[in-house]
Amino acid sequence: MNKLLLLVLAFGCVAAAPAQTAPMNPPSLQRSPKNDRSGTSWFVRAADGPLLFTRQIVASNLSADARTQAGLALDQLATQLRQEGADLAQVLRLHVYVADPASSADVDAVIAARFASAPPAVVVVCTPLSQPGAKVAFDAVAALPAPANPAGSVRITADGNAVMATGGKVFVSGQAHAGPGLALSAKTVMQNLFKALEHVGLTKADVVQVKAFIKPFADHTQAIDEVKASFGSGPVPPLVLVEWTTGSPSEIELVAAAPKLTRPIEEAAAYVSLPGMSTSPFFARVTTVAAGSPLIFVAGLDGGDTGTAREQWKRAYDQLGGALFDSGSSFRHMVKATYYLFDEKARDQLGAIRSVFYDPTRPPAASALDVTKMARPGRKVMVDIIAVPTGK
Repeated sequence: MNKLLLLVLAFGCVAAAPAQTAPMNPPSLQRSPKNDRSGTSWFVRAADGPLLFTRQIVASNLSADARTQAGLALDQLATQLRQEGADLAQVLRLHVYVADPASSADVDAVIAARFASAPPAVVVVCTPLSQPGAKVAFDAVAALPAPANPAGSVRITADGNAVMATGGKVFVSGQAHAGPGLALSAKTVMQNLFKALEHVGLTKADVVQVKAFIKPFADHTQAIDEVKASFGSGPVPPLVLVEWTTGSPSEIELVAAAPKLTRPIEEAAAYVSLPGMSTSPFFARVTTVAAGSPLIFVAGLDGGDTGTAREQWKRAYDQLGGALFDSGSSFRHMVKATYYLFDEKARDQLGAIRSVFYDPTRPPAASALDVTKMARPGRKVMVDIIAVPTGK
């Protein structure tokens, strides 16, 4: 870790390296609090157990300012957690969506106050929001007390959240379709994603989250309608919408439960190809996580507010290496990656840096999206990672 820290300092990274992991209560959770942004962690490591995946939650009063909306939305999150026997201290990862980068500082202050004693891994994204007047939204992954879902692998709550039972997990990389139009694109992608699930022995009833990157965002109701229709008469899992500017009208990814998926802990992660689809040294079409394996949620990592996209990627990956090392993982044990690109050269440079850091036989499931804005000034790139321990 000392070598990684020296690299970070040498390249002028504005963020400090991850602090030593400190066990939190309950002992099945480990957090590495950030010393440069209160209320957030470099990573959170959680033992296998029931998880809650939430929908995008907005404030009850959308005429309020961003700080007030953030507080009200977190109040709603807390209420929904209490209904499942948990609270904000059990939040592992928190995605924050701001409609305007100018709101980020106000939202940071609210997060710092609410999560001071149990900081989650936080990822802040700038995107339009589907509810008129909404300035901020959250989605969360939280640990729940066991048994949270004895009846089956997935339960959709009255609030539209999904409870995933203890056991295996599956991450399906984003798939895209040219359409024409957002509705046809989303419809076709959902059909293809369900085929991917069938390849690993799952069905649409196992899905706990759908995340759709779409354009134009003004047509977001088309994506919502097609995703809902794809589940037929069954319950619809949480849907998260994010604007992107990449080629196709949509790219959509899935997270699913696989409670019967078991392997030795040394083989916690598997990297799966799909019939008729190309393979890549940079991303797997599907990754699976075996029952019993902890999950490691790494905070959104950027490369600071100066330099080229290449320089920012290098600093971000220096930080990522430190977080993976301190959490007991490695670049060979990442299972899900999301890349945010705000520079015309960011995608090419992402490919170049992955060729250095990644094992081409074990790349994570992934989505990469070009965005119109980043949530923090000067940032050109950001990476959002889920990993598993090495098992050693």
